[in-house]
Amino acid sequence: MRFNVPCYSLICLAIPFSSLLLQGCMLATQQDMVRLNTELNKNQADLITKMSDLNGTLQALNSQLESSQERMTTLSQKLEDLQANMDRRMNVLSGQVTGTSAPAASSPGDVYRLAYNDYQAGKFDLAIVGFRNFVADFSKNDLAPQAQFYIAECEYARKHYSDAAREYDRVVQAHPRSDYAPKALFKKGVALQQAGKGEDAEKTFRRLVKEYPRHELAKSAKDVLKASE
Repeated sequence: MRFNVPCYSLICLAIPFSSLLLQGCMLATQQDMVRLNTELNKNQADLITKMSDLNGTLQALNSQLESSQERMTTLSQKLEDLQANMDRRMNVLSGQVTGTSAPAASSPGDVYRLAYNDYQAGKFDLAIVGFRNFVADFSKNDLAPQAQFYIAECEYARKHYSDAAREYDRVVQAHPRSDYAPKALFKKGVALQQAGKGEDAEKTFRRLVKEYPRHELAKSAKDVLKASE
């Protein structure tokens, strides 16, 4: 039996080469799989991040929606309260004009208490309306200085400090002999301080000391002035 030596040699050479080629293909396939797996993991991570961002956005939108709904509910309640308050006051005026008894508060004391109740309940918008009506309708009443003072107090409570200062000043202008005048001057000074108007506040405290030197708040005004030196 004869062997073809050249062919046999070629076959012997081809076998290792084929093995190397196969190994190379397997290695390339493994590298491709590693690369694909890495890309898959990255895509999954990106998807998770995007889902997390989307959930955060949805939560923020839900929170904003709930906040808007709460504000709308609060505003609606305020409007209802204001309407009810105005209806009561219209009944008061109707009773005064026709001379008949009104179903709601009609005396100065009742009108004042209605506004003061709103003030105590923190319904400052309603309280201001009530106190303004009182001042307009009963300017000569003994409660008029207090009503004007509480208009200023409402503005101060709402942190409208410049408006509060103007309303306090009206107490002094309209009722300089009232015990509420020095109180209003002192609170005007405090409101001006809160509004960042230190120089005007200092002038107000000095005015209090000058015009009402015997009042107990004059000493408090002096202490404030001394502390600011």
